[in-house]
Amino acid sequence: MAAPAVSDPPPHGLVFVVDGDGAVRRSLRFALGIDGFAVETFGDAETFLRLAECRPDACVVVDYHLKGMNGVELIETVWRRGCRMPAILTVTNPSPALIRRAAAAGVALVEKPLLGSALLDRIREALAGVAPSS
Repeated sequence: MAAPAVSDPPPHGLVFVVDGDGAVRRSLRFALGIDGFAVETFGDAETFLRLAECRPDACVVVDYHLKGMNGVELIETVWRRGCRMPAILTVTNPSPALIRRAAAAGVALVEKPLLGSALLDRIREALAGVAPSS
């Protein structure tokens, strides 16, 4: 009998990335993959809504500026469909109104550029079921 194959450790969880910028999607797939996450990427809200599966072990990282609908609208649509997966909104220079709207909706917000560990920390919190910190 052959020895069992050595495999990589299981991922830390599934992260959906929805961003219109292909370079951002590729960078996040690479960086999060190195950190042990399974990553699925989508270039727009409509494709995500059509193809992504609601998974209790997943979170979604969504850029605010999407074609067709903004990131908050996408998250609200996912939740209205009964899929309450945790969500993280990424945006450059968020307005005070957007910060309040995200907080009121229970959506973590991470400012672009994505420097340091802010996004990774929010993803870990989301997948651990921890409320986002401010």
